[in-house]
Amino acid sequence: MTATPQSAIIPDHCRAGIFLEADFCTTDTQAIATACRDALTALGQLQTKFPGESLGLTIGFGADAWARFAKDGEGSQIKPFRPLGGGLAPATQHDLLFHIQSMRHDINFSLAKELVAIFDGIATIKTETHGFRWVDNRGLEGFVDGTENPQGDAVPAVAAIADGMDAGGSYVMLQKYRHDLKKWDALDICDQENCVGRSKDDNIEFDKAKRLADSHLGRTNLKEDGKTLEVVRRSLPFGTVTGEHGLMYIAYAARLWNIEAQLLSMFGETDGKIDLLLKHVSTAVSGAYYYAPSVERLSAL
Repeated sequence: MTATPQSAIIPDHCRAGIFLEADFCTTDTQAIATACRDALTALGQLQTKFPGESLGLTIGFGADAWARFAKDGEGSQIKPFRPLGGGLAPATQHDLLFHIQSMRHDINFSLAKELVAIFDGIATIKTETHGFRWVDNRGLEGFVDGTENPQGDAVPAVAAIADGMDAGGSYVMLQKYRHDLKKWDALDICDQENCVGRSKDDNIEFDKAKRLADSHLGRTNLKEDGKTLEVVRRSLPFGTVTGEHGLMYIAYAARLWNIEAQLLSMFGETDGKIDLLLKHVSTAVSGAYYYAPSVERLSAL
């Protein structure tokens, strides 16, 4: 049986993204299923109209929402997100995630507009954030983002379930981080680098022996049985210069644990150490887990 990961999961280096979360306002599972198929049709039409722009869409389901459709343990690892770190990571779980990405914001906007119309009366949009790729692939704090991301042929094995009844599916984390850049920019460059665990200008990873245990790299570069717990990030900066801005973090993995382990480490749930970025620049303002079935399964809800 063919199992294809949804189209916003594998393509890398897209320039723009839109992240929407929604809650169902109907219990009509047939209407939900039809809307998902209509969304895939709308996606296909825009992909045909704008070839070469890497337009992709992921539709993900929260645990309670997916329970309406799961068969024989599909997506069995999905669960509602819970608060972490004594409230440092709030839980803002919703029923649906729409992740759109491409090389062009205008195309993303067109697809988002169609999705809102398709799901009218079926799901109510609760959050909408527009992300953009910043200069030199850097986050707004000035460091290169996504350096640890798997590349090329390694991406599908990390991002999507390889076999079984839920082959092609992915577990997804969506988390919005607000940055206090005034506070961050007041730090010396060397202090910023120690917080991250990398050099700022040339993006060189610090030697593990010299890296702070509570640096971001120290908190997220985790191994289990000698193997790195990898995730595929499709995160983007968001916001305005004078208003709220930061990072829209989105991660895909074949195992939810790969994502969860990093979060537990960052927010002090494993050993009490909290990621220095959370102390000096970033505040988590949302958090939710989703399960994104394969394209074929989404078409056959």
